[in-house]
Amino acid sequence: MYQINQALNVNEVSGSSPIPVGVNDNCLFSGVEKKTDKNGKSYLSFKFTDSDANELTHNEFDINPDYVTPKEGESKEDAVARRINNMLIRIKHICTQFIPKDQFSVSGNNFDELCTNLCATMSAANTHTPVRLKVVYDYKDYSSIPNYAPFIEAMTKTPSGLKITAYDKTEKTSQAATTQVVGTEEDLPF
Repeated sequence: MYQINQALNVNEVSGSSPIPVGVNDNCLFSGVEKKTDKNGKSYLSFKFTDSDANELTHNEFDINPDYVTPKEGESKEDAVARRINNMLIRIKHICTQFIPKDQFSVSGNNFDELCTNLCATMSAANTHTPVRLKVVYDYKDYSSIPNYAPFIEAMTKTPSGLKITAYDKTEKTSQAATTQVVGTEEDLPF
């Protein structure tokens, strides 16, 4: 049966927007959670908000060796180790903004255990310090933090070490294509 009455609530406030692409000041770390994907695998979900209540979620998943392509001259094992190391560097880069580097140490016998231990460690940290956050587009045109550090720093760091480089994706691929087509029409010789 279908029924519309006073008990049916309509949400008249739109959802949050993503933190815009660029270097954003006064962002807050909203926390990290251990979550489970549709296949039952654990992953870490880091959340950030900016001063306009925009949000950014950054997820870190365990590295699946089946989806790792070695670089030329690199073994499969070395490629997997490289990808795991890059993931651990990103996690450490976020966490050491709130826990001193010389005091930060987290481990686990597997990724699930690492997630549990990291969340426990971060729950005791003072995460209320505003940070500066670098946001770019990922390959699917979603707002994201870059794959490589540095992408987060304390607001007290002067001058900022976060820069948008030529390698950072700052325009959506679909918009770039539209811009290119529009620009081509104006330049026609006839």
